[in-house]
Amino acid sequence: MATEIRAARPDELDRVHFVVAYSFTTDRTAEGRDGMRHLEEMANPLVLLEDSEIVACLRVFDFNMLVNGLAVRMGGISSVACLPEYRRKGYVGMLLRHALEQMREARQPLSGLYTPHPTLYRKYGWMVAASNLKYILNPKQIAPYSTARVQGRAVRVTEEDQPLVEQIFRRYSERRTGPVVRSERWWKEAFFRRIYDDKRGLADVAVWREGDGAATGYVCYESDRGPPPFRLSKIWLREFVALTADAYQGLLRYMLSHDLTDEIFWFGPQDDPLAYAVDDSYQVKREYMDNMMLRVVDVESAVTARPAALGAPEGALSLAISDAAAPWNRATWRIESSGGKLHAKKADGANGDLLMEAATFAAVYDGFMKATDAVRAGLAEARNGAAALLADRIFASEYPPRGPDFF
Repeated sequence: MATEIRAARPDELDRVHFVVAYSFTTDRTAEGRDGMRHLEEMANPLVLLEDSEIVACLRVFDFNMLVNGLAVRMGGISSVACLPEYRRKGYVGMLLRHALEQMREARQPLSGLYTPHPTLYRKYGWMVAASNLKYILNPKQIAPYSTARVQGRAVRVTEEDQPLVEQIFRRYSERRTGPVVRSERWWKEAFFRRIYDDKRGLADVAVWREGDGAATGYVCYESDRGPPPFRLSKIWLREFVALTADAYQGLLRYMLSHDLTDEIFWFGPQDDPLAYAVDDSYQVKREYMDNMMLRVVDVESAVTARPAALGAPEGALSLAISDAAAPWNRATWRIESSGGKLHAKKADGANGDLLMEAATFAAVYDGFMKATDAVRAGLAEARNGAAALLADRIFASEYPPRGPDFF
């Protein structure tokens, strides 16, 4: 039994589509494949062959992820699939390790992914490092708390207005952690449409224009009606972005005006004030949801690429990292905060003020988990308590990390 890992060839993409579609129970027909060709153009698959037959695969998107508003290159892992009869052979692990080597060579110091199986990926150094709240509400049961007049109006737009929506999103994301820098192709394939929707249906998008005409917010949403006899209607609010109070109140009222729907749900930021912007917070159900998993592919490059937290003190600590899947990270690192920037270099012979696995460091790196909390939970060891406190401050995120760009 011989195995090989390499990039998929053009004549093998039909087989790759079958492996992915079978694994995720989606359309395996030629029509289903046609609806997914944009993926092949955006990220060529990496395949694993057993005895010359493709049995497993994954994709790596080339992204830039914002960390406190600064772009850091990230490999986005997606479409990880293995046919069921070939599972339990370690093939997914082999693909992930190979992808890590490729991302390092491509100078992508971070990697992100979305999965309902976090335990699998944590073994290879990824860690939940972002979160959502799922907000659920019935627009018939609530109203905006504020009765003040709002200056402006919501205007529905099309994909031709992408530059306008992008301008708002860029302003919104200026200091945030988790969003990717959206290319023009990404706006087309993954905002105005859902990236894994083979029907390529367009979402509804409405922009808020202030009284002076300035565009200061938008909503992106999809409507769906269930099967007979009751045909319950739902709206998935995919994005709700507001730069001003008028935009927030105006777009909230715009969405609540869809009162023929039975439910609006939104996977939004955990710090969003939605529940208190309406008259009855108990009518807004909230459920905590894990979001993107993150991995530090290359410690030195990743630390140097991100800024220190706003107001971070100057100082240094030594961090010992264990990493089974990326041995080049397995070392003690001196991490220094100076002039608003971070630097990392190997500290040969040092024992480490802090000790943690690569997966734990990923959650510390983007500010999702405090180093002191990792120590308290037994996920890290502090030989110097001051070092954990320093790590809290230099790696802090101004906003709770959240990846709004599912891939």
